[in-house]
Amino acid sequence: MSADPPFDGEAVAALIRRGEILAAYDIAHAALEGGEAPRAAAYAAVLCLARAGALDFARSEYVRLGLAQDADADTVALGARLLKDVALSSRGARRAAFAKASRRRYEALSERSGGTYGAINAATMTLVAGDRAGAADQARSVLAMDTPPGLTGEAAYYVAASLAEARFLIGDLDGARQTLAQGLTLAPRAYAAHASTLRQLEMLCHETGLDAAWLAPFRPPVCAHFTGHILDVADTALRARIDEALRTQRVGFGYGGLAAGADIVFAEALLDAGAELHVVLPVSRASFVEVSVEPFGPDWVDRFERCLARATSIRYASQDAYLGDEQVFAYASQFAMGCAVLRAQTLSTQAVQLAVWDGQDAPGPAGVSSDLAYWARGDRPATVIPIDRPTPRPPRLISPVEVGARAMKAMLFADVQGFGALRDHQIPAFIEGVMGRIAEVVEGLEAPPRHVETWGDGLFLVFDQPIDAALAALALLEAHRALDMRSLGLPRGLGLRIGGHYGPVHLRTNPLTKAPAVIGAHVVVAARIEPDVAPGSAYVSEALAGALATFHGDRVRCGYVGRTQGRKGFAATPIFSLSRA
Repeated sequence: MSADPPFDGEAVAALIRRGEILAAYDIAHAALEGGEAPRAAAYAAVLCLARAGALDFARSEYVRLGLAQDADADTVALGARLLKDVALSSRGARRAAFAKASRRRYEALSERSGGTYGAINAATMTLVAGDRAGAADQARSVLAMDTPPGLTGEAAYYVAASLAEARFLIGDLDGARQTLAQGLTLAPRAYAAHASTLRQLEMLCHETGLDAAWLAPFRPPVCAHFTGHILDVADTALRARIDEALRTQRVGFGYGGLAAGADIVFAEALLDAGAELHVVLPVSRASFVEVSVEPFGPDWVDRFERCLARATSIRYASQDAYLGDEQVFAYASQFAMGCAVLRAQTLSTQAVQLAVWDGQDAPGPAGVSSDLAYWARGDRPATVIPIDRPTPRPPRLISPVEVGARAMKAMLFADVQGFGALRDHQIPAFIEGVMGRIAEVVEGLEAPPRHVETWGDGLFLVFDQPIDAALAALALLEAHRALDMRSLGLPRGLGLRIGGHYGPVHLRTNPLTKAPAVIGAHVVVAARIEPDVAPGSAYVSEALAGALATFHGDRVRCGYVGRTQGRKGFAATPIFSLSRA
């Protein structure tokens, strides 16, 4: 048997920088499971857990793996960051207590390593702990530090951002503006770094009661969802109006379809402006071209192919052919809107909608009017470019095989990691103590599931609305964390993990049991997420995360953690951690 390859810290670090947290965690965890592993593997594993939103598990692993006694600067910083994350997600006395604990860690880091990072975070956590004067005193010490020579790019930017934060803490808002503006010139396209600074400063504005509007000039380019009618004629005036809208709105990232007409004109304008194009297709590529591009002439097909080749990303709401169900086109538009909002949240910028519309309501579930109505529910800005269509859009080609109507549902799959290792005498306690508590939570939900299935430790719940599924997942996690496993005679490591998805499903009757059944390709998507979830966490698909971000960002948060592992022929898909806002 060949030995496991040595832990590759550089490869893991590169994955973390790209946001592929789950892939990085898998490598670090495998090294730890293999026996003797470098301390870097333990550090990487805990860092990944923290970024994946599994804070409780991260903190316990930080202690279990011996990192709490490590004097290495990065490890001390990670411990301080874990305490900071708990503080910022808490209220009242718990918030203050964890803020003070985090401050002490950051102070120790600053004394040991110098530099602005530990010092400015210590000042900020002093403010969070309720000591505004103490925070200002520490911030003045940061401003008195010598700036390291020779820094460039993001390293130089982070020093400038720390100094801007310090000026904010001493009440010098003009100085903070000037310093932050200078910092942006050092790394003008480091949008992820800018977003991290903006989130920190937004938090400080909240703590101090200051309006965060002063941060608007520093935000990255806007994320846009674009939508418009299928057109079978060229319209040069339309392109000019779209160009103007992109300039006026400062759009740097566009999400939408790629049908003949307005979609393709939007895509070409985005690409020519140097913006990112992210395409969301409702069905397989060949089927989409057949029904939404090819009927309008070969020129549109050529333009479609050129845009697709230059797109930053391509997503599919479904990999199936178009079978006559217009719901899949509405779902693809909603999926694209959610992606735009998620990206805007990640970059701490604004999400807008741009629509080319003839003013007429769509006859079915899909269309520009439906897209506008859906977006309006999120109370975000939209710009309509009015147009008179010279001819009505021909009907889509419909396959002779009809799939029948589907319904949009939010789904959760859950299980308890470690259940398979239980001894037979522990099963009754598990059923009564663990599954019994799950049943109590489900029965007590304000918006209960419309469909429930369970087997062993497995659970399948189906909800009408995405927010209902999200709140149910969080309630289940919180109840499970509160269980005293030791008093039940069960291992403490039993961790609930939940995967969620949102999409169109078939509502049928099981021929064998005569019971209601929820089935379809999107049920499989939900099931494929759950095995990749860290214990004590809930991860959701991009479609569910987008729906939640679009309408419920004030209640829940979704953070990108990477991609599922491709299994049994299923492609890896992006997933997001779910937590309360």
